[in-house]
Amino acid sequence: MTPTIREKTLIYLLIGIVLIVFMIPIYLILVSSLKQPVDMFSQPPKFIFTPTLQNYYDLFTVRPFHLQILNSLMVALGSTAFSLVVGSLAAYAISRIKKKWINDVAFWILSMRMFPPITVVVPYYIIFKTIGLLDTPLALIIVYSTFNIPLTVWLMKGFFDEVPEALEEAAQVDGHGVITTFLKVTLPLTAPGLAVSAVFCFIFSWNEFLFALMLTGSKAQTVTVAVMSFWSSDAVQWGRIMAGSFVVLIPGMIFVLTCQRWLVKGLTMGSVKG
Repeated sequence: MTPTIREKTLIYLLIGIVLIVFMIPIYLILVSSLKQPVDMFSQPPKFIFTPTLQNYYDLFTVRPFHLQILNSLMVALGSTAFSLVVGSLAAYAISRIKKKWINDVAFWILSMRMFPPITVVVPYYIIFKTIGLLDTPLALIIVYSTFNIPLTVWLMKGFFDEVPEALEEAAQVDGHGVITTFLKVTLPLTAPGLAVSAVFCFIFSWNEFLFALMLTGSKAQTVTVAVMSFWSSDAVQWGRIMAGSFVVLIPGMIFVLTCQRWLVKGLTMGSVKG
């Protein structure tokens, strides 16, 4: 049934309202990062002011914020890549094994995602301190992967279930092995699922704060911890916090836009049958 003009107008109006609600915080962060302290706390609030880039200059000169961005990128991309590889293989196995006990294995994997982070941060700290990985990007990659892999497994399992096994059997009849069939036939068909999984894994790894705070120091500090370091008992440097917050938004937005083509397909796959 084709929607009427009135229904279309209502839909676009609702979309516009939702877009405005979501864009207001980003707008306030950007505007606040361009204000001087006098303008930021003026009463009534100033909407017309002389913008300044001093907060961004201080952000990259007072502290090595560029190094902390590199740390976060290394951790987020490393955890995402590792989770996609391991999670995809595990999801494919769970999808293709036709045994009753496989559902118990799948639920056990999902239960690993249910652990409250606060309950395991101290054991992780002791383990990494003992083996010498404390305050290293590798420690965060390992920790984040333990949370990202279960999510990837459950997301990818649904996409592998949608791929007909007859396609794999046809490829094997043509002489392809199991691994070749998986890489050349099955995996390309689940590219939207990989994009969805990658976005969720990257966002979690990029935004995570608790483990980054407890398991890193000066060497492997991430941007989330670096931004909050401008908040101390002596003063709250709101300008630098807002500038850092806006810079932190950019890589996530770029990553999502890069995966947008497959992300839309992944989120809508299976919603329409016919």
